[in-house]
Amino acid sequence: MSNPEKLHPLLFIDNYFPVIDGVTETVHQYALHMDATVVCPEMEKHYEDKFSFPYRVLTSKTLRVPFSRYASAVPRIDAKLSAAIAEEKPDIFHVHSPSLLGEYALSLGKKMKIPVVATFHSKYYDAILEFVKVPSVAKLVTDRIVHLYENCDAVWACSEETGETLRSYGFRGTYSVMPNGTDAAFPANAAELKARAAARFQIPRGKHVLLFVGQQIWYKNQRLILDTLHLLRDQSDDYFLIMVGAGRDEQAIKRYSASLGLTDAQVLFTGLIDDRELLTGVYLASDLLFFPSVFDNAPLVLREAAVLAVPSLVTAGSNAAGAIQKNVNGFTAADTPQAMRDEITRIFAQEDVAQIGQNARATIPIPWEKLILRVLEQYRRVIAQYKG
Repeated sequence: MSNPEKLHPLLFIDNYFPVIDGVTETVHQYALHMDATVVCPEMEKHYEDKFSFPYRVLTSKTLRVPFSRYASAVPRIDAKLSAAIAEEKPDIFHVHSPSLLGEYALSLGKKMKIPVVATFHSKYYDAILEFVKVPSVAKLVTDRIVHLYENCDAVWACSEETGETLRSYGFRGTYSVMPNGTDAAFPANAAELKARAAARFQIPRGKHVLLFVGQQIWYKNQRLILDTLHLLRDQSDDYFLIMVGAGRDEQAIKRYSASLGLTDAQVLFTGLIDDRELLTGVYLASDLLFFPSVFDNAPLVLREAAVLAVPSLVTAGSNAAGAIQKNVNGFTAADTPQAMRDEITRIFAQEDVAQIGQNARATIPIPWEKLILRVLEQYRRVIAQYKG
């Protein structure tokens, strides 16, 4: 084992760059802020060299998922991987996605006598069902995931609501809440970034700008977003929607938008924005993050928006709503286009949106630097309990 004052965790994740989502970003930030090594599938040929990771990355042999940018690691047939992991002299394994690499980490941890902590990030049953379309199969896979968590030395959930989702899957153990962090600095050149984004995407002035940031996959509730905009358009020309992100359903979502008669004057699809300053500018040029996903547990985009004093509208009762105090640091509404339309209309007619954005900034984000101190403290506690 390495010096306990400077822990060396290994972070296991089943998808990594160039696929970008909240879990990818969380693992990336963990690795940036501590002495960690990431273990992930080989995503695309030579991508690691292109990206130039500022930390160690070990890649597993990988099978590509057909018609997708996702991949499936096959670590058990990768003889070099376990040797490379042993050379890292890890203190603790941290599983961030409970698929083949997660199972491999649990098995290897028992063999190497290294404690394993696992974070529950996502509504896995929903994602699996979306992919396989057969509830019984989705339940079998989810049961296997629950088994993994029940055999780890510690389980974390990124919010209390997320932990209850894990409990609803049949998990019988205990868990601790470890929230996600975010970059919490408000940019000194905010006006410049906002102007750049407004010019780049021709964001109209004088309209209420709604923003969605996330993967373009149907279970993020894009249909609700577009149906809501359709209703808003019918009563006013004061609204403009920006849809940021890419994903397997991107073209279908665009077709659905067009079928509603929504034009470039009402909705802009930017695709993936991997320029962080440009994305920051898009946030700053927006009035409200419209993120009604009921799939996401503790969305980083809500925290990114809050850092920039942009309040969020989320679905009432969703896990994402756990961070929201209604009409104080954000907004919630029922999961229907009519309810969302009425709430958006009310927000811009009655609420001080800028002040609620400031309240969001003051209450929602946790800086990664502060969060990582909590993570390291918990790592030490897990290691101490493991040693008995």
